Amino acid sequence: ISDSIILDGIPKDMDSAIALANKKDDRLRKEFEKWAILTYSDNRAVINEKKGADKGIDGIAYFLSSQTDTEKIVFQVKSGKVSRSAIATFITDMNSENARIGIFLTLEEPTKAMREEAMAAGCYEHKLMGRAYNRIQIVTVKEMIEAAIRLDMPLSLEVLKSAKPKSGQIQEQLSEL
Repeated sequence: ISDSIILDGIPKDMDSAIALANKKDDRLRKEFEKWAILTYSDNRAVINEKKGADKGIDGIAYFLSSQTDTEKIVFQVKSGKVSRSAIATFITDMNSENARIGIFLTLEEPTKAMREEAMAAGCYEHKLMGRAYNRIQIVTVKEMIEAAIRLDMPLSLEVLKSAKPKSGQIQEQLSEL
């Protein structure tokens, strides 16, 4: 059935997302990764363009951790079979990238063991937001499409870290978040 679906634009339903993910062409499979990350992050993440040598990291975003600091979020996208070991490997990849949070986007429903492994990674206490976030978050493509689930965190561009404020405007804008 996926071969009979014409890919034109971005996926709007599960059938078109599955078709994009399952295309034999590696370029289109990478397009699925891009679509998933950019959709979930509302176009606020950067795609890791390295092919094969991405060390398990498909995308990166930075979030405000205080008035002046940012921390890293990493994304991994899976379109095939997923298991607890995929989460364990992702945790290792996330830690090697010094990321505080990892978002695991999957076409398949996660198993109970995957959810348990993700929960075992603990929480990140976000002082600026006054709330805790799971360090590993598993999000399905179905949740993204049918429930419009999106990244719920104030993000910033890494360049804001070193930007010189013009009459305090940048700091004022950050304070509003």
